[in-house]
Amino acid sequence: MKRISRATLAGLVLACAGVGHAYAGKGFFGGMKINGDVRAYDFTRHYSGPVAGQQAFSLGGALNVMSGSVDGFGAGLTFYTAHSLGLNNANPALVDGTLAGFDGIDTLGQAFVQYQNSKVLVRVGDQSIASPWVNPSDSRMIPATYQGVLAAVKPIKGLTISAMRITRFKSRTSNHFSQTDLYNSTGIFNVGGTGGLAGKTEPGLAAVGASYHAAGLKTGVWGYQFYDLAKMAYAQGSYALPGSGSVQPFVGAQVLRETGSGRQYLGPVDATVYGAIAGLKYAGSQLSVGYDDLPAHPGAFGNGDVVSPYTTGYATDPLYTTSMIQGMVDRKTTGHAVKVAATTFLLQRKLRVIASFVDYFNTVYSAYSSARTNEADLDLTYFLGGPLKGLSVRDRVGVAHNLPVVHRFVYNRIMVEYDF
Repeated sequence: MKRISRATLAGLVLACAGVGHAYAGKGFFGGMKINGDVRAYDFTRHYSGPVAGQQAFSLGGALNVMSGSVDGFGAGLTFYTAHSLGLNNANPALVDGTLAGFDGIDTLGQAFVQYQNSKVLVRVGDQSIASPWVNPSDSRMIPATYQGVLAAVKPIKGLTISAMRITRFKSRTSNHFSQTDLYNSTGIFNVGGTGGLAGKTEPGLAAVGASYHAAGLKTGVWGYQFYDLAKMAYAQGSYALPGSGSVQPFVGAQVLRETGSGRQYLGPVDATVYGAIAGLKYAGSQLSVGYDDLPAHPGAFGNGDVVSPYTTGYATDPLYTTSMIQGMVDRKTTGHAVKVAATTFLLQRKLRVIASFVDYFNTVYSAYSSARTNEADLDLTYFLGGPLKGLSVRDRVGVAHNLPVVHRFVYNRIMVEYDF
């Protein structure tokens, strides 16, 4: 697939607008929806090791414009912006560049045309993708977006079959799309990735998947081809068991198998993950225990680690034991982990509380030196109401112990957001 410029996509959007105006009256403009958010974000990192702590502030947000439908055809644009307002340290080494990079960001993250009806969706252009291993990773100022083609069909109730071909990626800290991923991370490009492929480019990915939801059962199966890196098969499912009163038990499992693909720029790939989760749901609250096992394969990438080009370093993969600071994938080692997590709502559901603790038992080898790490996270969000509906204040605190080099890592993220 040839590169699709943002100017070309904007032109297609305007062309669709012209068609809508000429042939469908108010269809294109009358059904137009505009929404977005404004975010003010403050990050701090503190380490007990030799690495200096970091801080960053950014103000910005997103403006989404989605047209109405004309015989199923429509178009969408999303503009993102993030700026420090001159409030960050002049020394880049003391700035958390994962928040919004080291300079301001103004970017057209989505610009697509699509056809959609009750059974079919076909979308072409710059867009947000929601799949287990290719997702927005929206925990900073600007989400990751992707350039390519997405198609989905719903042949029967509860079943969705999807396919995609992605040719370019725009990370959370980039102004533009490129043939890169989070292994192409450098000091100022794709900040937050784990690096390892500086100077190289890759032709993106192809994927197919199917999900089925019915009567307490949720399942998903995906196949990913990360060109010149790896090919992955992934399945995950959960089932809500019969409960007593308002208490509903649930169980789930996940499995992953990955091998090398093409030129294998990261080296041989040989990764397997087995995971399980069990828990209880009660009146909107949830308590769960998750487990993942990632066996070692000496000689393979990361001693048998998963190659995840669009989540590595972001800690946004779907494994049950991934937490705010770290996950099994991001560290380029293997082992197993156990995570206990709880979510509840207080103060008439105005306050959401998420708490978790995870213990990682790691394989020590030449590239990873800590046999055991852990992390405790507390996430508080207060949702205002009345005339301030749409405004929320969120504070996420994470403390990780026994990490290589940085030792104890304390993360504090404060975000004020207004959704409109």
